[in-house]
Amino acid sequence: MMNRIILIGNGFDLAHGLPTSYADFIRGYNITLKLGLLEGEYERYDGLCSVNISDPEDRKTLEQFRWMLQDNTFRFIRNLGEITPAEQYDHFVSDHLIYESKFFETINKAVESKKWVDIEGEYYSLLKKVFKDKSCKYGDPIQLNEELELIKGALTGYLKSVQKHYIKSELRNPDIEQIIHEPFNFRDVAVSAQKQFLEYIVNKWAEKNRIESTGEETKADESFAAIASNLVTNWENEGLKSKFIEEIKNGNGAVCDEFAYPERTLLLNFNYTKTADLYLPANSDIPVNHIHGELDNEQNPVIFGYGDELDEDYKTISNLNDNSYLTNIKSIRYLETDNYRQLLQFIDTGPYQIYIMGHSCGNSDRTLLNTLFEHKNCVSIKPYYYEWTDEEGGHSDNYIEIIQNISRNFNSMQLMRDRIVNK
Repeated sequence: MMNRIILIGNGFDLAHGLPTSYADFIRGYNITLKLGLLEGEYERYDGLCSVNISDPEDRKTLEQFRWMLQDNTFRFIRNLGEITPAEQYDHFVSDHLIYESKFFETINKAVESKKWVDIEGEYYSLLKKVFKDKSCKYGDPIQLNEELELIKGALTGYLKSVQKHYIKSELRNPDIEQIIHEPFNFRDVAVSAQKQFLEYIVNKWAEKNRIESTGEETKADESFAAIASNLVTNWENEGLKSKFIEEIKNGNGAVCDEFAYPERTLLLNFNYTKTADLYLPANSDIPVNHIHGELDNEQNPVIFGYGDELDEDYKTISNLNDNSYLTNIKSIRYLETDNYRQLLQFIDTGPYQIYIMGHSCGNSDRTLLNTLFEHKNCVSIKPYYYEWTDEEGGHSDNYIEIIQNISRNFNSMQLMRDRIVNK
């Protein structure tokens, strides 16, 4: 048996043109706030931010913005490279905005300065500061956890809107669909697992042709079969091995197209959205494991927090004897459903290959990824990476960045080098 896990992260949604990054969420939050003021509000409070336009002169200014930004002429002017009414309005709102949550202010400032943010990473950094730094803005984790819960509520509300209005069957990409269901490539298999992979192909071939692969010589007119059936019990025979491998490397159709497909495929979705579900064929037995929960399923609540038990500070946190530090640790939240148990059952059934599609493999999921990457049944880790052309026409990609992140999820660098597929 040889299986495949498609590991799906936020980059998967972004590749489908969906505005689902944390930075998109923050921008969406700010736009909603500004539109609310334009549509008649004078004050707003949600626990994260507050705005109160109480001064009569400020209210007059806001009325002017309401008129200008709804006028088609001013909408056209906004496209000229000048200081536009929209930019003036942004400054006006900023001058009246009060952050009720220091945590939310931190991630907002990160989006402004870096154009991106890792909310879960920022949360864990603050959580560690609570017990390590006496000057930390939070005296205990309780307030920080409450603020994270507010952010989670705003985020899920935003993503529900994205899912409702943007995730349609037309988004399905045939190239991605083909990759999900493609046969194994011998070159992608770890060197330490190549014999196991070849045995898998031999057994598939034997089943197809109703013969027993005993290592005894088979019919001479079946050259591939003769090589294959002898190889398993004569692995040290370099002549047989080289012939068999050559058959596969040469793209022998009988091997790749018929015998090298995965027995089972699992879509392991780290996103809260259901973009991954678009790739389930009708009446398919391919499961989607929404490991971090779903937006509209009370039986599978959203998991939002941090999951790095390999971090040096985690042991200290767990020894503090204060459960408020563990409120948003993913390993504990996983126990609210059987998603994690189902994943363990899948990886225990037999050898598997991992395709990484859109997951950065950052530390916020380090515990789970370490379990997948270093498991005895993992035979291949193949990251799909982003390529782009810069302003000067040069070509770049983020392959090395992904590999660097993946490496942090390994304790054994030897395993890492063997299992990760080369660029």
